[in-house]
Amino acid sequence: MDGLDRIRLLAELEDDFCELNHGPYTKREDYQAANYLVVPVGYKKNKVEEVACRELVIPVCQDCFQSLLQDEWTLLFCLDCCVSRWICRAFSRNRYRHHILWLKGCPDCSNTFEGLYFTDQQMIMKSSCWVNGKHYAMEA
Repeated sequence: MDGLDRIRLLAELEDDFCELNHGPYTKREDYQAANYLVVPVGYKKNKVEEVACRELVIPVCQDCFQSLLQDEWTLLFCLDCCVSRWICRAFSRNRYRHHILWLKGCPDCSNTFEGLYFTDQQMIMKSSCWVNGKHYAMEA
């Protein structure tokens, strides 16, 4: 993402609403976007070089952004159908240690699971993401 795209996104921030799941019986218009998560989607050309074909930009509200910074919640996000789910780590059977788990295929959209990527707290603080070992950042 180049600087012009970053400026455009920040200018459109007041017109965006959070795209993450806030539970049943909620309207997305009730959650004003405060930041963006940027996920580069691409492929590996060889063992060293990676190509980001496009970037998935997800507007998030301040509450969701703060939840991603703390260790209480883990976000599951499907890259295919853009469905998100929050998991409370204290009540989960699994021991989640990452803040965001990016799924390639989920039970809602596919019967084939094609991959799992993760994002840790240090990268979230910079609004950035790791995909296939490569770091991408969006500066505010």
